[in-house]
Amino acid sequence: MKDPVYILGIHDGHNCGATLSRDGAIVAAVSEERLSRKKNAVGYPRRAVAEVLRIGNVEPAELREAVYASDFMHQEDYLTDLKPWYRVGLQQQRAAAQRPGDYQKIILQQRKSERIDVLCKDLGIAPEKISFLDHHLCHIAAAYYTAPNVAPGRPVLGLTCDGAGDNLAGSVSICTDNDIERLDVIQRHASLGKIYSRVTMLMGMTPWEHEYKIMGLAPYADPERCQRAADSLREILELSSDGRSFVQAGELSMNYCYEYLRDSFEGVRFDVVAGATQLFTEELLTNWVASCVKSTGISDVVCGGGVFMNVKANMLISQLPEVTSLYVMPSAADESLSIGACLHRYYQISGQENHSASVFSNLYFGGESDRAAEQEAIEGELAGADIEVAEHQDIDIAVADRLAEGGTVARCRGRMEWGARALGNRSILCSANDYSAVDRINRAIKQRDFWMPFAPSIMAERADRYLQNPKGLDGQFMTFAMPTRRETYGDLIAASHPRDRTVRPQVVTLEANPGYHALISRFEEKTGRGVVLNTSFNLHGYPIVDTPVDAIRVFLNSGLGTLALNNFMINKRNHDDSV
Repeated sequence: MKDPVYILGIHDGHNCGATLSRDGAIVAAVSEERLSRKKNAVGYPRRAVAEVLRIGNVEPAELREAVYASDFMHQEDYLTDLKPWYRVGLQQQRAAAQRPGDYQKIILQQRKSERIDVLCKDLGIAPEKISFLDHHLCHIAAAYYTAPNVAPGRPVLGLTCDGAGDNLAGSVSICTDNDIERLDVIQRHASLGKIYSRVTMLMGMTPWEHEYKIMGLAPYADPERCQRAADSLREILELSSDGRSFVQAGELSMNYCYEYLRDSFEGVRFDVVAGATQLFTEELLTNWVASCVKSTGISDVVCGGGVFMNVKANMLISQLPEVTSLYVMPSAADESLSIGACLHRYYQISGQENHSASVFSNLYFGGESDRAAEQEAIEGELAGADIEVAEHQDIDIAVADRLAEGGTVARCRGRMEWGARALGNRSILCSANDYSAVDRINRAIKQRDFWMPFAPSIMAERADRYLQNPKGLDGQFMTFAMPTRRETYGDLIAASHPRDRTVRPQVVTLEANPGYHALISRFEEKTGRGVVLNTSFNLHGYPIVDTPVDAIRVFLNSGLGTLALNNFMINKRNHDDSV
């Protein structure tokens, strides 16, 4: 029997993390922020590297390779303080153009040497085991190798789009078997993602984190005003003449567009700014995808990169008549890079053309805690607290019953989800049929902006009852917005966008998460509704919880009344969920 091929993928940029694969299957994937408790951690993910090796029970010496998921990444301080290089304009662009041509090459080699040295010291492995892959290759590899709409010998169209990485903001590839042939690229100066992130900063929010708030605000704006306001964006970025790239519409680079956006949107209502930005994004993306499909003749599409975190744009892309099937990498931003690095190296090494080992059945790639760890956390964190702790033979039945009674429950059970979206194991849950739940959860813990919707978890057997999904999109991982059905909308009103009645669903299958599926099934038995409201289990501005200690600390520092672990249900005495 052959020894297994273990590959460690590392992303050491913004929202850094690590992934361990075995023979093309993802064994573990963890973002550093979950372990450091610092939102969107940057730099070398030392804790995450150690954690994925621990989960996989793998020693560094057993690794075939350790792969960095970009050729170049900036230093930590550059990624932490964006203001000096975000709030710039054409004057700074012209000054930067005078920089010596070999400057980037010198910095690139310096950073590569530093990153090799860090990994060698951390893991004690030889430099020969360390490799680097291009940023956008990792984005498309993550999407391509995990996609269920791929068959051996059949080409698919691979698209990436993000802010920028390794000097590119996007790419167009034809992917067949183990070959990813790049046809076209989008230069970083023509980045759609940079426009969106700079509007995020302009609106007083945090770039690389709060872009989803712009998307959530957009439906409230007047469409005609948005069309007019979007003209300012159309004047700086457009589709190339062949339709397979984005290009600058003038001299201005999107790296230096902040001052232009500030001046263009001065005096424009905040909701219209959001609506115009979302409208322009949808317009450019859908036209680009349609053009790429037409020019290549390939209508099965896979997508990766942070711009494809935009679930509303993904919905519109899926509705294009040119697109036969569409798969978007779950949590497609830079946290997915380490997955792409692992998988691309494995398939290059092995020559295996069947990618079924890499197709996701679930995203529960993090750690989990046993009864002893939960008991220790309870004894250490709850001493003197006015609470009740009870063991249940079936915690999920107890949670479902509590939800059916109108309660709200924080759930920290099973392996932690990988990615930006909570998928039930590190979630706050309640019934989705009462819109007042939105205010209750926001007061208790989330402090979410008033216009932002929560999401539904829907039992797979009931998905058609609630969702309009004519092309059969995979709704397991919250990668698409979907229209709801009018006749059942009342069942999930608190987990929808109240303005346009779309949802960002998690369709829960028995195979992916038996416990969570059983919870929703029991909830349906009690209420007749096969859907619950699901939002991430975290305090506002902090990462989603990981361990029982994290869960208990957040629980105590919030207005939540009930916490469910694997073995214990914890309740605050005299707590009223209706407050």
